[in-house]
Amino acid sequence: MKIIRATIDGFGKWYDTSFDFSTSKLTCLYGENESGKSTLHTFILFILFGLPPKKRAFYRPKTGAKMGGRLTVIDEEFGEYTIERFDEKRNGAAACYTSDGRYFDEAWLKERLNGMTQQTYQSIYSFSAADLAGLKEMDEEDLGDVLLSIGLTGSKNIYAIERRLDTQLADLFKPYGKKPVINQQLATIDDLFASLVTDQKNEATYQEKKEAEHRLTTEIQYIKDHIQQEKMDLSASEKQLQALPLLHQNRHYEQQLAEYPTSIPFPENGLKRMQVLNEQLLPMKSEQSVLIGNQKKYQKNQQQLKADQATGDDYKQAKELLEQSTTYIEAKKELEKCYEDKKKVSMQIEAALNQLNVGITIDDLAAITLPFHIESTWNQLANNTNQFRLEADQLEQEEQIAEKQRNELKKEQEEIDSQLLTDQHVSECTEMVRQYNQYTYRQSMLDDTKRKQQKWQRIKKQKEKSSITMMIASLVLAILCGAIGWLFSNNSLFGITFIFVVAGIGQWLWGKRSIHELEQMLTSEEVPSATHPVITKAQYEKAESLLAMQKDNEAELEKIYDQIKENDVQFIKLTERRNVLDIKEARLQQQINEQYEIYPFLKEIDISYWAQFYHALHDVRKQYAKTEEIDRQCSALHESQQDFQSAMNRFFQEKNWESSHEMNDQLDILETFVSDYQHKRELIEQYDDWIRENIKTQESLKQKMRVYEKKQESLYEAANVTTEEEFFQQATQWEGKQDVLAKLADVNNQLAVFFSQTKWETFNKEVQEQELETKREKHAISIEELEADLDVKRQQLADLNADLANMEMSETYSKTLHRFNMEKEQLESITRNWAVLKTAKELLRETKRDYQDKYVTRVMEKASDYFATITNNAYKQVLAPTGKQLFQVVSVNDIHYMVKELSQGTIDQLYVSLRIAISEVMSKKHHLPFIMDDVFVHFDVCRTERIMEIITEIAKNQQVILFTCKQDQIKTVYQTEIVHLENTVRIS
Repeated sequence: MKIIRATIDGFGKWYDTSFDFSTSKLTCLYGENESGKSTLHTFILFILFGLPPKKRAFYRPKTGAKMGGRLTVIDEEFGEYTIERFDEKRNGAAACYTSDGRYFDEAWLKERLNGMTQQTYQSIYSFSAADLAGLKEMDEEDLGDVLLSIGLTGSKNIYAIERRLDTQLADLFKPYGKKPVINQQLATIDDLFASLVTDQKNEATYQEKKEAEHRLTTEIQYIKDHIQQEKMDLSASEKQLQALPLLHQNRHYEQQLAEYPTSIPFPENGLKRMQVLNEQLLPMKSEQSVLIGNQKKYQKNQQQLKADQATGDDYKQAKELLEQSTTYIEAKKELEKCYEDKKKVSMQIEAALNQLNVGITIDDLAAITLPFHIESTWNQLANNTNQFRLEADQLEQEEQIAEKQRNELKKEQEEIDSQLLTDQHVSECTEMVRQYNQYTYRQSMLDDTKRKQQKWQRIKKQKEKSSITMMIASLVLAILCGAIGWLFSNNSLFGITFIFVVAGIGQWLWGKRSIHELEQMLTSEEVPSATHPVITKAQYEKAESLLAMQKDNEAELEKIYDQIKENDVQFIKLTERRNVLDIKEARLQQQINEQYEIYPFLKEIDISYWAQFYHALHDVRKQYAKTEEIDRQCSALHESQQDFQSAMNRFFQEKNWESSHEMNDQLDILETFVSDYQHKRELIEQYDDWIRENIKTQESLKQKMRVYEKKQESLYEAANVTTEEEFFQQATQWEGKQDVLAKLADVNNQLAVFFSQTKWETFNKEVQEQELETKREKHAISIEELEADLDVKRQQLADLNADLANMEMSETYSKTLHRFNMEKEQLESITRNWAVLKTAKELLRETKRDYQDKYVTRVMEKASDYFATITNNAYKQVLAPTGKQLFQVVSVNDIHYMVKELSQGTIDQLYVSLRIAISEVMSKKHHLPFIMDDVFVHFDVCRTERIMEIITEIAKNQQVILFTCKQDQIKTVYQTEIVHLENTVRIS
């Protein structure tokens, strides 16, 4: 699908505005902030997919214009059609109109989009640099989610769905949790089960009484059944007493029935059937008389018509002439049309030749021949010429670009040469850096020596203080020992006193000596003299900066030398191409001159229009051939008219009919003759039909009458009589016997109310009234005894039920059991829900893994190719995340970089490469326009040019619409259309 035109009646800031996208598959829409880029983007999505009412209200124009518009698109199957959508019409639904005027609804549009939704479209074909802000943190699982969400639904809800499943599963069950629903339910069931075990211990006694209750209930039911049987027997005896009068009537009717013959033959409903047959036969006999009279009348009229009718040969010849008259009239009209067509075609040929304006006349057309291969030859020459011109233009542009590059490189070389330092200046800067470094080294040595001396002074003081302290302590101990030895007259203590004195003075002398030796050793080290610096720090930093700049300039100059060499090689290649192009031009011109010799009029036509001229000239020659065909048709039509006129005259002469020489008058006479003949023949045929129908009706009537007569004979035969009088006498006797049988049946029906037929027949012969009375009294006594026994059993059951009621007074067990079952069912329901969620999560993970395994390799290969092209092969491969390892890229030096180590611009370029690769791999069946909104914000000029080359390549197979607010980006766009949104002026 390609968008050709967008017409906005009203949408946000836009109203009564049109945008044309038909001139190029790559359209760049430039505008500053708040120029309406996002609104135009949303309008396209609104027309394709619609918006909910609240969002439509946000874009309703402030000017009062109606909200909505149209998109004109072209599609491979239906060609060009227009999608119309307005807020006030059809509640925002779409209406589609094809070029031939057909109308389709929203469902048809969704079918044309192959089920594509707005969410899917924005995830695949519409994106910006901010859409994947988490690219730096994306790991393997996240990439699988992206592929799954874009490949399946085009939405980013897949993350939320998985998190929601995890949350729901955790809320339902944890192996060692207490708060989840299933864990709490299991704890509740365990508590209820413990209560049930306790309550079941009291069930043994209760069960015995329940068995006794069941036994008494069975006995009571047996007594009730026995009482019921006795009551039924009592009722039967009473019914037999009531039925005795009916038995007497039954004997009377049986005696009357014996007086009639055993068998009286008579058909069922014989009298009524005989009456019906007589009523039906009477009108049939009357109708038969009428039919016979009509038959005679029809035969007389038919004979009169046959005598007045003309011969069949004359009718046949006249009918043939009438049929040919239609052809004659049509031929006359065709002849007039032929003359008119020839005139029109001649005028069209003259107009076409005047329009061609190459000096060809109508007479020249017969001499011009166009072989079957000439169209292909002219097309090939035109294509070769166009191709040559394109190659020449392209070569000239490349030569200009190469020359421009050479000039720029020379200019850069001169600039860098002017910035290079002289050798003397470089030596001076190097000497300044060396002297400053030497001074810095001496100064650091002096500072270090001072720090050592200061440290030695502190150690010296500590050692002297420690030595004096030890000496004083030894002298104090010596005095104490001497005093104690003098007091106690102990001579050994005086020796100890001497030892303390000698030890104290000795260690003091030894310490003083060691301090003196260390001091001499430290003071013997050479200490560099502290001279004033010859070079200042500012001079050093300037010299160092100049040396670094010199190094950078020399490296840059080396690169320029390499580029100049490449430019020289490019010039050599362009020169070779120019030579090849000159040879091709000479060969092409020779072929064109050959056509000029065969068709001189081609010199008046530019070669690019030869193909169109061929079709126009071929059409003119076809029209010229058409005039010749029209002449042949006119001659044939004129001949046929002359033949028909001669046939008409001969027919009229043979019949001696007088008429004018006008063809219309002759045709009227002929038509009247044929019509009169046909009318008479139709009347004769109609009389034939009526006669046959009359005979057929008479035969049918006779058959119907025969049926009724046979039915009468069958009634006589059933009654075993031969005359109607005997039939009616037999009927009287048969009705008397039927009356007695009906009365007997009535008595039998009354007896059937009390007994079945077998019982009352037996009772009529064997049972007497006294015996029935005795049986009735016996059954009454038995019922009284059984009812007394029943009262005793019922009392026992009541006492047992009272004991059971006391045991069942507390409903703890039943309630606990009921609650246990309820909680168990609830646990099963929750567990089923948990199993469904668990299965859904596993299926989601499996689907993600399948999609990742299926598509990640292809996506990474495509992304690597695009990323390498954008970065000018600075990076040769993009590595997908593995485990928790993030995205990595591999440089041309085989150095791996994490995505976080790249610049923001390179990250955006990696994202764009990834999105284009995903869209290309995941959406093979959709061919909808790409819409990109400021996706190259952090791209430099070179990489912007490269990505635009990729976009241009994509645009060869798919329409691309690019929104940007950067003036420098539109300068890199070639061979496309740029639309400035401020005033919608188009710049080619």
